[in-house]
Amino acid sequence: MVEEAKAERPARCARKARARLCAAFSLVLAGTLAIGLCGGSPATLAALAVEGGAAASAGEAGSAGSASTAATGAAVNDTPKEEVVYARLSAAGAVDNVYVVNVLNPDAPGKVVDYGPYTAVQNLTDASGVEQQGDAVSVDVAGDSLSYQGDLGAAALPWDVSVEYELDGKRVDAADLGGASGKLAIFVTTKKNASVDPAFFDNYLLQITVPFVSDQVRDVATEDGQIALAGSNTQVTFTGMPGKDGSFKVEAQVSGFSMSGISFAAVPFSMGIEMPDTTELVSGFRQLGDGVGELKAGADGLASGAGEVASGVGEVAGGMDGLAAGAGQLVGGANELTGGAQGVAAGAQGLAEGAQGVADGAAGLSGGLGAYQSGLSAQAAEARQNIVDTSALEKGYQDAAQTYVAAYAAAFHEAKSRGFDDAQAYQAAATATANQSAAMQSALTAFMTATGGNAGMLGAANALEGAAAGLGAVGDQNSLLGGATALSGGSSALVAGASELASGASQFAGGTGALASGTSELASGANQAAAGAGELAAGASQLSSGAQQLANGTGTLYEEVQGIPDKVQKEIDAMMADYDKSDFKPVSFTSAKNANVSLVQFVMSTDPIEAPTHEEPAVEEPEQGIWDRLLALFGLA
Repeated sequence: MVEEAKAERPARCARKARARLCAAFSLVLAGTLAIGLCGGSPATLAALAVEGGAAASAGEAGSAGSASTAATGAAVNDTPKEEVVYARLSAAGAVDNVYVVNVLNPDAPGKVVDYGPYTAVQNLTDASGVEQQGDAVSVDVAGDSLSYQGDLGAAALPWDVSVEYELDGKRVDAADLGGASGKLAIFVTTKKNASVDPAFFDNYLLQITVPFVSDQVRDVATEDGQIALAGSNTQVTFTGMPGKDGSFKVEAQVSGFSMSGISFAAVPFSMGIEMPDTTELVSGFRQLGDGVGELKAGADGLASGAGEVASGVGEVAGGMDGLAAGAGQLVGGANELTGGAQGVAAGAQGLAEGAQGVADGAAGLSGGLGAYQSGLSAQAAEARQNIVDTSALEKGYQDAAQTYVAAYAAAFHEAKSRGFDDAQAYQAAATATANQSAAMQSALTAFMTATGGNAGMLGAANALEGAAAGLGAVGDQNSLLGGATALSGGSSALVAGASELASGASQFAGGTGALASGTSELASGANQAAAGAGELAAGASQLSSGAQQLANGTGTLYEEVQGIPDKVQKEIDAMMADYDKSDFKPVSFTSAKNANVSLVQFVMSTDPIEAPTHEEPAVEEPEQGIWDRLLALFGLA
């Protein structure tokens, strides 16, 4: 048995080599047909040829499958396989025709049953037949792999594609663009097709290539992609991220316009992404929360002090009312009050000095609140100035991702061309593109960090602006700042009333002859003092109310700020999760019964736009004689 196994090994290796070559040739042939149908370029043909070779090699390294699935009658195909989905689109993006090249890689030669709702099937590896019953496709695999084509008609794709054209600012059909000249704008839109398994839209990177003939265009411009020269073409490449709708635009001045067609290539985006260190960022927001906590403590103290001021001013107002009543009695009993006039004068002078102190304090309070409001507004403005524009960082990450994908594919195919197996080729490609991978990681980290910082700064700015607005305005007596201003005005009236009271008491004490007049002025001054004290009491009450509102608002701000670090971290985690597709497992595009799919790729292309041809009139050549033909045969004519 051992000797038989040794003898069988060379033959088996030969079969594997033939199968790999046949699979690669079959995919290249299928790619050639796709290029002919879709109007692709030689560069696209080369790319498909490389994909064919890679698919054949991947078939050999795929997980073990069962070649006897059909024999057992099971309704699931466990045979390892790959699928390359080719689609021809109209110039406007509508699906015209879809077919799939299936590469079967069984563990051993034999009959395999694959599944797909095909309208027609064709063997691309050898001349053996393909049986089809409903969605079941039966083939006999003689070697290690077999490729066959299945037509799906105008099947739905994971992406709804729309392509629109403008010439000199006016919308035109693609059919009218052949040979046109002017300023051309092309709009490409990709959206999720809800009727197709979302696994492809959510996990695939979409590369869109718009090829211009370099001799026909100038001033090619785009804000959404990259521009590069490729032989005689100027190519504009866009990248659609997994799970995202895309909208892209390119403009150019064209002359005698024609185009081979816009191509769309979709591959799985299965790269793991390392979580950036957000410790310092989150710590900064926690410090902000601590600062707001200190602000809250100060506001609570201000509210308590304002309440005490309101209580004291209320007592002063009550005293002023009593003084006014006493002054009225003095008018009728001036003779009795003559002996105590000096005491009244002294008391009035003390009242004036006290009122002046109250007025100074009220003015200081009003000015302090205004400065506090200005400080809050300045801090909010500073927070908004710290918000940065992340569009350049996002663009940088998309460019770095595209550069990495292109470099990785080139390095992989280079390794394969040097005879490396798949594992060696993957390792060589990873080593060769380490710098591009690091650049893409760095760009993504910068983009995520800036986005999270912006969210925190915006929340802080909104909170600070709300606190500043809570202080109110000078003209609004129902606000804290307006109440302080009213308090200052009432204090001034109190000072004026107390001064008049002191003057009246002095005149009263100066002579009993002017006693009646003095007591009348005293009564008037006392009434004014009472009125001023009433205004002061009202202002102090407003001050207390406003200070309490400030304390309540600061408390709310403190509670909101406490949640900012967690919100920032959750936002960063959510954004990282959107781009981490490392756990994606390929699924079959053609049928859920195909349970062992290692790779599914999409290659789509729109119809070409061709310039009208001008046929030259045929020129009749004179009929050649036998001698002329003989000379032409040997190249002597």
